[in-house]
Amino acid sequence: MNAPWTSLTVFDALAPAEIARGRLLVEDIPCVLVDRSLLQLGIVADGIELQVPESDLERARQALARDYSGELELES
Repeated sequence: MNAPWTSLTVFDALAPAEIARGRLLVEDIPCVLVDRSLLQLGIVADGIELQVPESDLERARQALARDYSGELELES
């Protein structure tokens, strides 16, 4: 039996939605983007929903909350 999927968050633009999706996939957390808008027409009215299985919801929240900015090496 498949676990039910639930909404993790909703984005108003595709780029940040894809970045969040990529972060979850790197953590081996299944996820899908559900387009609730008319993106094909260039209109993001209701947003882009990031969904995960209910059983992975807390792990997904933790993965997106991690701040990796301190690990970046800036070139001078």
